Amino acid sequence: MLAYIQNRDEKKCCGCRACEQICPKRAISMQKNAEGFLYPVLDEATCIKCGLCENACPMMNRPAGERIRAVYAVQHKEEYILKDSSSGGAFRLLADEVIRDGGYVVGCVWNEEYQPVLRIAHSLEELTPMQGSKYVSSDTNTVFSQVKRLLETNESVLFTGTPCQCAGLLRFLRKPYDKLLTADFLCHGVPSQTIFATYLNHIRAKRRIPQITSYQFRDKSKRGWGHVSSYTWERGGKTHKKYMVGMTDPYDYGFLNGYFNRYSCYECPFRGNIRFTDFTFCDYWGVERYHQMDSEKGVSAISLNSEKAIQYSQRMRKNAVWIETEAEQVAVDNPALLHDHAENIPTLRAKIYGEIKNNGWASVERKYLHVRNRLVKQMWYSLPISVTKGIKKIAKRG
Repeated sequence: MLAYIQNRDEKKCCGCRACEQICPKRAISMQKNAEGFLYPVLDEATCIKCGLCENACPMMNRPAGERIRAVYAVQHKEEYILKDSSSGGAFRLLADEVIRDGGYVVGCVWNEEYQPVLRIAHSLEELTPMQGSKYVSSDTNTVFSQVKRLLETNESVLFTGTPCQCAGLLRFLRKPYDKLLTADFLCHGVPSQTIFATYLNHIRAKRRIPQITSYQFRDKSKRGWGHVSSYTWERGGKTHKKYMVGMTDPYDYGFLNGYFNRYSCYECPFRGNIRFTDFTFCDYWGVERYHQMDSEKGVSAISLNSEKAIQYSQRMRKNAVWIETEAEQVAVDNPALLHDHAENIPTLRAKIYGEIKNNGWASVERKYLHVRNRLVKQMWYSLPISVTKGIKKIAKRG
């Protein structure tokens, strides 16, 4: 029996849907709990106790992995791709090659309700919505089953997702496929779709707008590569845009402090230098300490974790700047690349989800999401980048 179903320990389920998808009797369904996270519910009358769900669960059976083979600092050469990428465009380097070969790419997009869901692309145009970070729990729906059908008909597939989603797919498939590539990204945890929806509803009510027309967590248009979120809305025939910079936005503040995460995220078993995916992507924060690159446009770090990745990466080099680097240097600001560690669950987490349920986002923001020195930070970020860079240089000399 699944560990979560046996003892209701929410740290034992990552919500990947592998158990639901593999059940031959459809005895398992994924349902949202009070916080908005998906967990399996078992119909015991239908269950035949075949054990397939246990075998497919990545939290019970972590896929076998290998040590990282090589790590590179990467920046795409195309400006239009960099503009819509969170960092250096690593996803598009790999995904474009797969599409050009006639293959399929699985990635995360916003649906009509601004909920992140996994979709399958078969054209370059379909890749654009997959670019950019979505700091919310995404739903795999029936993608694992769709990927298996493609692989069984000898199609090439690139699957990208959180480490636990990639692990779930590999456990679900039950055997290796030569035409499957997998790429995870270093994940800092996932908030529920419910808490993000509550935040968006608060924005709509505050601005008195019927809907938000776009939301971007890592918008480079104002200050380049960094933590700038934005959203747009229509009013009076005009498009309006609001930027939230750094830790001045309450949602980003809560996310970056780990207040909203799923319980399994705090003890994520997929951290560390034993990687089971072919590729791992992340922001290469601090790259300017080690390499001369235009960091304002964004730089990715890519780890090659398998022989398949090393071979395939040769085809990706013509469209980007590649500089070999050290995993230890990347891990200074991305410790999950090399270090397997558990995190303490913030004491505010339970209070925030309880308050959201009872009193909504405005109350949570007022009580628990106090951004320290918010006014000072907003004034700092309102300065031109050239001015803040100059101040930082003077400060370093001093």
